[in-house]
Amino acid sequence: RRPDSNRQNSTTSNFTSSCQIRFHSSTMMMSLKLCWVILIGLASYASISEASSPAELKSFVSKTGRNIVIGVDGGTESIRACCFDAETGAVMGKSCASAYKTYHPQPGWAEQMPQDWWNNLGEAVRGAVDSISDSDSNICGICIDTTCCSVVALDENKEPLRPSLLWMDARSAAQTVEVMEKCKGDRALEVNSGGNGPLSAEWMTPKSLWIRQNEPEIWEKAETVCEYQDYINYKMTGKMVASSCNAAARWHWDGEECIKESTKDDPFPGRPTSLYEKLGIPELASKLPKVCLPMGSLIGGLTEDAAKHLNLPIGLPVSQGGPDAFVGMIGLGCINPGQLCLITGSSHLHCVVSSLPHRSPGIWGAYRGAPLPGINFAEGGQSSTGSIIRWARKVLGAETVDYATLDSEADKIPPGCEGLVALETFQGSRTPETDALARGALLGLSLSHTRAHIWRAFMEAVCYGTRGCIEGLEKAGHACEEIIIAGGATRSKLWLQMHADVTGKPVVVCENSEAPLLGSAILASYGVGVHGSISDAVKAMVRTKKRVEPSPDLSSEYANLYNSVYSKVNQCVKPISHAIARLRGGDSSFNSVSEKVNPIISPSLLACDFANMKDEVLRCVEAGAPRLHVDIFDSVALDSPWAFTFGPQMVRAIRDCSSDAILDLHMCVYKPARFVDAMKEAGADRFIFQFESMTDETEVLDLAKRITEAGMECGISINPATSVGSLDSILASGLISVVNLLAVEPGFGGQKFNPVILEKIEHLSQLRQEKGYSFEIGIDGGINEETAPQVSTADVLVAGTYVFRHPLSLSQGVVDLSTAAKNS
Repeated sequence: RRPDSNRQNSTTSNFTSSCQIRFHSSTMMMSLKLCWVILIGLASYASISEASSPAELKSFVSKTGRNIVIGVDGGTESIRACCFDAETGAVMGKSCASAYKTYHPQPGWAEQMPQDWWNNLGEAVRGAVDSISDSDSNICGICIDTTCCSVVALDENKEPLRPSLLWMDARSAAQTVEVMEKCKGDRALEVNSGGNGPLSAEWMTPKSLWIRQNEPEIWEKAETVCEYQDYINYKMTGKMVASSCNAAARWHWDGEECIKESTKDDPFPGRPTSLYEKLGIPELASKLPKVCLPMGSLIGGLTEDAAKHLNLPIGLPVSQGGPDAFVGMIGLGCINPGQLCLITGSSHLHCVVSSLPHRSPGIWGAYRGAPLPGINFAEGGQSSTGSIIRWARKVLGAETVDYATLDSEADKIPPGCEGLVALETFQGSRTPETDALARGALLGLSLSHTRAHIWRAFMEAVCYGTRGCIEGLEKAGHACEEIIIAGGATRSKLWLQMHADVTGKPVVVCENSEAPLLGSAILASYGVGVHGSISDAVKAMVRTKKRVEPSPDLSSEYANLYNSVYSKVNQCVKPISHAIARLRGGDSSFNSVSEKVNPIISPSLLACDFANMKDEVLRCVEAGAPRLHVDIFDSVALDSPWAFTFGPQMVRAIRDCSSDAILDLHMCVYKPARFVDAMKEAGADRFIFQFESMTDETEVLDLAKRITEAGMECGISINPATSVGSLDSILASGLISVVNLLAVEPGFGGQKFNPVILEKIEHLSQLRQEKGYSFEIGIDGGINEETAPQVSTADVLVAGTYVFRHPLSLSQGVVDLSTAAKNS
């Protein structure tokens, strides 16, 4: 058996590690442990005094059968497990996922139950193992990655004292400001854009400070403050250890120093004790895990209880993992200086591996000793990339046109789009310049430009922004020689080539797109000794699907366009974007939540005075609330004679009241497809049908397609008791423009607000963020000054009784609701 030490990376001189060590079986156990501790200390690793015996661990790697490792990915909504061939990285069986619940006690808060993680880990692992058909397979190790900075407070028995503060929980936004103000100049903050910030509310320090300030009784009882990662590893092995990757990238720790043994002179190596002292929480250093191990190190073996829970052998080796995104770097083979991992989706994340720990404004990091000891990585980011491509498809009226067709059209347009240039900063700029007020733009439009020109201009803008981020990283001393790309952009041949041409870098696509799962498997395989180094494991287990080289001619042309046009446009538009923001009274920051936009107030005509419909409609329009929610009930879908409202003739009458009104029809009717053509002719803008009135998903998608083809936007509404997860695959179609979440039972006004929808809002928000879907979230019913702040992250608030029966005026009711939501 080999101790937990770095092993030499044969391809990278900077990727330091110590030699492989084996012991003769005749060595006495006590001498073995003593030598182990000494060797680990020499390798600058923290000791693990209670690890499994060498013989026990050695026996799990078979010399004859197929060795299998289990990779586990603990994500935001679920935990997934998958088995891999420990030699080749081939997937064995099927991955298995188990979803857990997220709780939202207040707006901006997000919590999960640590026990749910543990329970669901068992379900996922057992399912993955059961899917293996090879009877000769031998499971020899397991490793888990998790979300980063999902913080847990544990008592002296390592039991949770409160729910976990999930990584996305934004309650500590005020603490991020306090950290930056009180600790300005502290060396630990240099990873936050050279000490200039911003600091995200996601990070460990502000979350810990929030607990200390707001829950002092919890803080006092908390013997341990740790993460999802640490808690799960403790449940598996009985060892409380931190991952040096988490610590370096999100805890303000030094990733090289923190893995050293503590001494009398330095009890907290690599910990930012001066930062904690300035914040008045010096005890945080002792509450966080005492031992810190690099990714791939052996933590220990499964305990008897853990083995029973996972249906795996007692003592099965558990290797240290880390944050899902950065374990994904391992799964993409991005471990050598000069390689840049580009994760694409709604936004772009750039992680470049470097031999130097240089910090600078305009980047995040570099994080020393991360993702692995001996190397460093720095981050850059773009806020809106894939999301603006989807936005463009929608506003160009091309939602029924597939992406391949749009790409084909754009491919016929020359670079530079014949004088058209775009800015991709729709939701602000992250790096190389942090500017929350930056906005998107299209310059150079003429009557000769077509849909294809605009489509290509946005694709080019994203690539220009990527080049800017890479240049910012390079100016800080972190050169990039190739880009390893994952995510949505890999599905576009044109966009892949454009990324290569604009940046002038080769772009590599890997065969296995499940990078975090594969990364965990690589770390497990290395940990048990199947491969002699992580570099060797990556070579054997990560395979390239394609490599896209930049075209010299096009790269030269794009370089000229970037330097002479794009970079100048960005600076010229900046003062205009800021002036617009001042006029709107807008501002924002990047404290882990995007810029807050006030939700639209949509008056529900169900609560108006039907006898004076025209006056009611005009009152709404004059109050600045022209988006009217029109409930259509037929007393069939709702079995009540009082649930009968009006049909196409009344919709036409409402349309005739004001051409400025926007009519959202909520069709709670039997067979809503019957009404599509009639409602379109009557003047409807949106056709929102009730999910519960449909028989299956095929019927839903057929109706959605018919609605959009008729020229209306399509929405879907669900009752309070219906699971919002039922809509996930439907939303992937791109046909749904609004999800109407009923906070009351359909059909009647004046009902009380049902808080069950808070979790639904978070689910849909997360879905939009992770998948890049473009749809609005509407909250229908029970909206007043007390409930509006709870749902302020939604896009549309449908309010009837409150606005139409406001004691002062409908206009004041709209203002009061907007103010309540804005000030939440």
